[in-house]
Amino acid sequence: MQLMLSFRLFLLLLLPFSAFSLSQQDSIRPIVDIRRVKLHEDIDVLQSRICALDGKPDKMIAISRDVDLDLLLTDIYTRQTDDLQQDIERNILADHRIKVKYLSGLHILLEEMAKSFRGSALSVSEALVLLDAYKQYMGRDLIGLGIYGLVEKFPYGVNRILLGENSVFFENPDLTSARLLLFRQFAGLYPEQVLSRIEPYLAAPFADSLIAAAAHQFPSRFYDYAAATETAIGKKIRTIDDSLVKMITGIAEESAGRLIFPFLHSILKRKISIDSIKSLVSNDLQYYQLLIRTQLQYMDDMQANDTPILFQEMGLTIKRKAEEIFINEINALHDAPDEVRFKILAPLGPAELYYIIVTGEDVLYTSSYTGVYNRMMARLQKLGGDDLLVELRFDKFKKFVRMAAAYNKLDHFLSTMPAENAQLLMKSFVRGLEKNFNLEDAVDVSDSYGSISSNSIRELIKAEIEKNLEQQQLQGNARGTAIYDILKLLFKSATDSAQLLTQKYHIPPVYALPLSALSDVGGRVVQQVFFYGDKDGKESFANFISMFKGKKEWKVVQLEHWVEIKSLLGKPVWIFANLPLDNTQGDDPDAKAQALLVEYLNENGLKPTIVIHRGHSYHLKYTIQQMPASAKIIILGSCGSYQNLNTVLDLCPDAHIVSSKEVGTKLVNEPVLKQINESVRLGNGVNWISIWTQLEKQFNAGVAKERFDNYIPPHKNLGALFIKAFNNRPQ
Repeated sequence: MQLMLSFRLFLLLLLPFSAFSLSQQDSIRPIVDIRRVKLHEDIDVLQSRICALDGKPDKMIAISRDVDLDLLLTDIYTRQTDDLQQDIERNILADHRIKVKYLSGLHILLEEMAKSFRGSALSVSEALVLLDAYKQYMGRDLIGLGIYGLVEKFPYGVNRILLGENSVFFENPDLTSARLLLFRQFAGLYPEQVLSRIEPYLAAPFADSLIAAAAHQFPSRFYDYAAATETAIGKKIRTIDDSLVKMITGIAEESAGRLIFPFLHSILKRKISIDSIKSLVSNDLQYYQLLIRTQLQYMDDMQANDTPILFQEMGLTIKRKAEEIFINEINALHDAPDEVRFKILAPLGPAELYYIIVTGEDVLYTSSYTGVYNRMMARLQKLGGDDLLVELRFDKFKKFVRMAAAYNKLDHFLSTMPAENAQLLMKSFVRGLEKNFNLEDAVDVSDSYGSISSNSIRELIKAEIEKNLEQQQLQGNARGTAIYDILKLLFKSATDSAQLLTQKYHIPPVYALPLSALSDVGGRVVQQVFFYGDKDGKESFANFISMFKGKKEWKVVQLEHWVEIKSLLGKPVWIFANLPLDNTQGDDPDAKAQALLVEYLNENGLKPTIVIHRGHSYHLKYTIQQMPASAKIIILGSCGSYQNLNTVLDLCPDAHIVSSKEVGTKLVNEPVLKQINESVRLGNGVNWISIWTQLEKQFNAGVAKERFDNYIPPHKNLGALFIKAFNNRPQ
């Protein structure tokens, strides 16, 4: 046996190019057994597919930015691959089964290579060595040698393809140990996925160290596995000798473990005990107050470069408790007198109220925000807003400033502090926008600017934008330059900003829409209105219908689930509105009516270009879920709908959106709709500047003006403009 093994190894070493060549000088194409012809053809197809990864069906692989590398890759996956196919066929040590095995492995390699490269799971450097790695693995596998020693020679992306579930080396004696090493490579690259993938390797010698490392790197994720006491990994966790693992496991075993867990950093620092936290979890008020005190301690630790474990978990817990304990109640009591509605806030100080605001953005009603804000400021007594932010270590201050602007409270907040501090605050608000991966802060700045009435603050922001733009240009930061350049154009002139952005960033004009942009191929302007079947929805529907019923310009036809309104004079305008059917019985007939109307419009090729939401803010998500991509004008007639711009723009990137910062009301909604419908019916399209000028004359005093001023038309919708411009920036 040993002699035979040595003979085979001797034969293998004679072949300098391939483990399967009989002679490098033998250029005669081998005769292929008919049973393997299809396999060779399939490999050829995959080679062609790889050459076409760049979208060009030629014989050249062009998947890197380096021509020399592309030429090398082309040689590897064309000529060298062809040579390997022939080497396998010529090999005298391989019978039909073995040849099928390694040709199948080559097929799998090419298939995985193409798929992985498209999904960016394989780098160019890995693609360069993949075929050579396969040859080396085959060489050892053919003669019965183990492949374990090769694993560390190649990167994970290569080994994953060759040793994964479809590996053809299933007969190799080292495959199990090689896969253990493969998992170690995986764990090094993707430590966040270790806990979800380690179960098959729990008996491996490295399991304890990997699990302990996961506890230190991803404690929140680790908690969930520690809490699952009956699972294999849950049991394994309890055998690991690591102080943090034992601490998290102990907390997970407590009935109130999830409420204790966010305090892990303080517990480890011995600033608080588990028992003292347990004594407060049943008292909502005291527990919430403890959360806020601990959050401020965590901010101090952050400033001392001691990043708290579970810092994000603490923020999420504050958000959840603020909503569960306080926001849900004050929202539910929206019709009650203020002394009843906001009674639950009486024990809270300014800092605790501040966190209700900054964590409750998604759920606070406008009147709830106003009530919390007013109480927060009243409890500051003689202190200013700057004193509050210092006490809060400026935690989440950009979100607070943006929300204050959105709810028309920013000028008031800035007026409570010395002018120089207000200026410093707004400078900080504008700085560092390029550092965030998302655009949230930049959009916040855009939206806030439109709500600031102080000329001095507006000029300050514009100057700071200019300064940051110059900085980004000097640093060669293309993303930062685009962010500040767009903001500069947005703020340069309230009248010209849209035009400037249109010229430079090629966004569709937002100050007007011609009739042709709203009309379908039949010349019709199709409009869809979403109503909801509660008391307010029924009243709103009745008022809406009254705009058309009995008017010579319009014909109204009510069907079982919706109403059709069509113009009789002027341009064809077709309006479809679902009936606000009674939803108090819990079977959602209004939802059914909406779905049937959507189905009818689709079946009849009617694509709404004007879409209107008429319902409370908590209904808006259902309208958005059904928003047609054809919408060019979207009227969000609900309270605080301004907060949903990003979501709507994701669905309809070029839509013109009218939204309200505070209370959405029929007092404003119906005059807006009437102006739009009349302008379209008369063939004038929609000119927002003209329409808004007419509406401003109509709403010129009192409560009506106050309500109207909260509505933001498309040409003043700076956040939406910013997103559109940024998405269209030159790359």
